Amino acid sequence: MSEASWHYQDGDKPAGPVSAAVIREKIREGHIRRGTLLWKEGSPDWVSAEQTEFAQDADSALNNPYASSTSASEYAPELQRTLKPVSAAPAWAIALAPLFLIPLAFVSYTGFIGFAIYVSLSIWDRNQIKESGREPSMAFLWTILLGALGAPVYLFLRAARIDRQWAYAIVSIVTVLIFFAAVFYKTMP
Repeated sequence: MSEASWHYQDGDKPAGPVSAAVIREKIREGHIRRGTLLWKEGSPDWVSAEQTEFAQDADSALNNPYASSTSASEYAPELQRTLKPVSAAPAWAIALAPLFLIPLAFVSYTGFIGFAIYVSLSIWDRNQIKESGREPSMAFLWTILLGALGAPVYLFLRAARIDRQWAYAIVSIVTVLIFFAAVFYKTMP
């Protein structure tokens, strides 16, 4: 069997043949994820990437349960589904929300507004993930249950699962610290 013996799901069509080294590179780049279908020449069926030898690699993203997956169709060469990019707008809104909540922190009986904002942003993000063709996790509950304190946790889990863009998660930590610093400073005698 030749070195270039692998085929992989590329959107809604198969691609290849390519070598195992190319498959490993595509896994590192995020082009091949959990659920992406692979087929090795001589094998009877297409299988999910995490069911192949590539999942045995120690640094493989295929071993990350929070990594995004491509809900693969029934192990068939005719691939039916493509994933759309997930909008980062809801993630950025969640990350920046503490800055917009600073003025409300000094108004009595407005805590429910912050709660409602985090619930709305979390639902918006969950819907964006669904519209992209991915199955959203229950991690969005961190922001609903803990608001600003849970937002960084959720955004780190989201980045690990969807796009590995850590900027909005890091910005979320910074804005939470700014929020608490502003409230502390304002309440100091």
